[in-house]
Amino acid sequence: MMSGAGASTRTDVPSDWGIDDHVVRLREWGGDTNLVLPAPPVAACTVGAAHTCALRLHDPSGRVSRVHACLVHDQNRWLLRDLGSKNGMRLDGARRAQIILEPGIEIGIGGLTLIAESGRSIALRGFFARLLGWRGDRIEVVDHALRSIRMAATRRIELVLCGDGDLVPIAQSIHHHALGEGRPFIVCDPRRREGKATVRAAENYESGMQALAAARGGTLCVRTRRFPRDFDQVIAALRDPDMRVQLVVCADSPEECKAHLAVPITVPPLTDRTAEIDRIITEYAEEAIARLGLPRNGFPGVDRAWVREHAASSLPEIEKGTLRLAALRHSPNLTHAAARLGMAPVSLSRWIDRRQLPMAVVP
Repeated sequence: MMSGAGASTRTDVPSDWGIDDHVVRLREWGGDTNLVLPAPPVAACTVGAAHTCALRLHDPSGRVSRVHACLVHDQNRWLLRDLGSKNGMRLDGARRAQIILEPGIEIGIGGLTLIAESGRSIALRGFFARLLGWRGDRIEVVDHALRSIRMAATRRIELVLCGDGDLVPIAQSIHHHALGEGRPFIVCDPRRREGKATVRAAENYESGMQALAAARGGTLCVRTRRFPRDFDQVIAALRDPDMRVQLVVCADSPEECKAHLAVPITVPPLTDRTAEIDRIITEYAEEAIARLGLPRNGFPGVDRAWVREHAASSLPEIEKGTLRLAALRHSPNLTHAAARLGMAPVSLSRWIDRRQLPMAVVP
């Protein structure tokens, strides 16, 4: 799975990890201590415990050498090279003499684990904090989730989600943030009719193998209580290294996760996060503003209050409510708003009819 010790290394399994922008910092696992990499024209620097090192590490275990490694900028990427240190370096747990810095990799130096982060991986971490929580005791939970995402993207493990309600919309959001919206997201649910993707639902197949074929290059999402009859064939096909599909399994309870080797990402209910609801709404509103190209003040306080009162039962409901309110607030009429959202006017009209919105909507 990995190249031999001492080689210049990256994971050599096929990867659909969609985050490949330039690494800008190293962050200590489970915390917010960051080592910002030098900007051009600096092309090299030392890493270690000595105060003379440009990137100084504070290791309580004392296993970091005074000058442990050096960073060299080469061909638009950073290389981390061991300088003959006593305890060496590790890439995702395996000893290495040289490591190519790529977003998401975990680098062991002494008793520390450093995560290489880029602009997009930092944004992904922020997204997972929104899903899982911002409290100090949730930082490691978020880091474990990021590890699971990267492992699943390299198809070493399946990605398992656990929590209340329908997790498929959350799985789709993870797909968009980690792999990109241009790749297919396919659901296999034999209890639902087959159909193409709509604003309300992802593309669905009753047959597992048909869903797998449609998901090539992207994500196949299944529910534990609704596995297709040919799921064993799907699992066998996924062992093919050329089958570039990430499998996501949605489970209702931890007991349902025990059959899977992967540690589940457990999404807490919003009833446990009442102090964070306003921040969640704010972040989804900012996302809606950016998506629709609205001014930064495009989601007023009255709309935030409405979402909190009427659309805060789940993360997908908050996301949907903020996006639709923003489109309606900044469109001359319902038809124009529906076009911006990519949905039929009649569907948006039905959504409005079931709610008392904080603004008048022109038909």
